[in-house]
Amino acid sequence: MVGWKYHYISTMPSSPFALDETKIIARLMMECDGRESVRAVVHDGNLLNIRSISNESKQFNYIFSRLDVTPEPIVSVILNGDVVDSRYANLISIMIYDDLFREFVFEVYSEKRLSSDPITDYDIMSFFEAKAIESETVAKWKYDTLYKLRRLYCRVLFEAGLLKRSAGVREICTPIISSSVLDMMESKGFRDYIGATVGSQ
Repeated sequence: MVGWKYHYISTMPSSPFALDETKIIARLMMECDGRESVRAVVHDGNLLNIRSISNESKQFNYIFSRLDVTPEPIVSVILNGDVVDSRYANLISIMIYDDLFREFVFEVYSEKRLSSDPITDYDIMSFFEAKAIESETVAKWKYDTLYKLRRLYCRVLFEAGLLKRSAGVREICTPIISSSVLDMMESKGFRDYIGATVGSQ
């Protein structure tokens, strides 16, 4: 499975999907020389539309870091694909960067997609409880952190088009992704990601 350096993070910003902001930073990464140059342009123009410097920094670092480890062809789809493909490529970028979120998709979302059952709060918290047994890092996280991640994970899947809603009865839905995009992702080693999210189309 293709992934980034294996570690669990709890530092998702309040708007982790942030497709429009991701496109802004992706474009600047192609035009500017290095992280600090991109950061300066973003800050000076308030391109993330965030007043708090700390929140701006958190959002910027999360987006830049995940784009930095995302293969260029996938970043290109985020920038230039149609709405459905762009959202899907953005989801894959988050999965590449965030190990725990990726495991949530593989272990919870994928199972629910196959069974056509909605994702419940119990499903999500059971996932975190299991990870706390496996990982000292997750075991140290407070309940408030897990509650926040529960909300954000579902929000990401909803904004990517994989859930009909982010709260309550979270029914599964499967967007139709362009065959050219799926072929490209498979050629880059992301067949398992495709299988877990949209299956064979």
